[in-house]
Amino acid sequence: MNRISFDFHTHSRFSFDGDDTAEDMVNRAIALGMTHYAITDHIEVNLFYDGEYGAERSSREAAETIPALKEKYAEEIVLLYGAELGQSHHDPALAEKILAENPYDFVIGSCHMIRGHEDFYFLDYRKEPPEKLLPLYFEELLEMAETSDFDVLGHLTYPLRYICGDCGITVDMKKYEPAIDEIFRTLIRNGKGIEINTSEVREKIGTTLPNLPCVKRYRELGGEILTIATDAHSTADLGKNILDGIEVARQAGFDQIAVFRGRTAEFISI
Repeated sequence: MNRISFDFHTHSRFSFDGDDTAEDMVNRAIALGMTHYAITDHIEVNLFYDGEYGAERSSREAAETIPALKEKYAEEIVLLYGAELGQSHHDPALAEKILAENPYDFVIGSCHMIRGHEDFYFLDYRKEPPEKLLPLYFEELLEMAETSDFDVLGHLTYPLRYICGDCGITVDMKKYEPAIDEIFRTLIRNGKGIEINTSEVREKIGTTLPNLPCVKRYRELGGEILTIATDAHSTADLGKNILDGIEVARQAGFDQIAVFRGRTAEFISI
């Protein structure tokens, strides 16, 4: 597969940080020749009713818009109605309610912030050292893997985007390998997968989140469910570095990726 035929983690203006309309994103995906495309706007569960970043209104608007776009463009692309459900383990009852009320095809489980802290994007790593934050982060990922309803775990190494990419702090990931192994085992046992997020290939780190050794370890432990996505927040970034993600998947031992429709995985060859 040497063309950009899918992207499974993207954001429209229904996300607080998205730049373009959902229809603009769909049209760009079609122009790129994609056969499968997912819009997975942010729903930060712990901030759902927050005035600034809350997703209550935008998720309702997405529910009124994206299923209609699926029908409108059905002959041109397989459009998947998705969500990136952030911190669902912080309010399990609300997360369950959100999932019950929306006919999602695909749900990404993400943790952008740990309890008692802001999003990793906002943290000052001089005051809150990574060696104190990362063990807490991986503990919360394990909790999510054990208790939350989602299909794939998004950008497993998300904090590195800011710790390494923005602040230039080196992190020895070897010390966290036992914790990551336990997360992988739990995901596999519970029928969940992971994604290869290509956002940092085009940004400062220069590798996928997670990177090749981590994806390879997931495969060694028996992981089979894998998606690849850009985490694009604009039409300009749709499809970027998908081919790099495919190469990471192949080197890790995968020859197919998952496509979710109605929260059920199908598989396409890469």
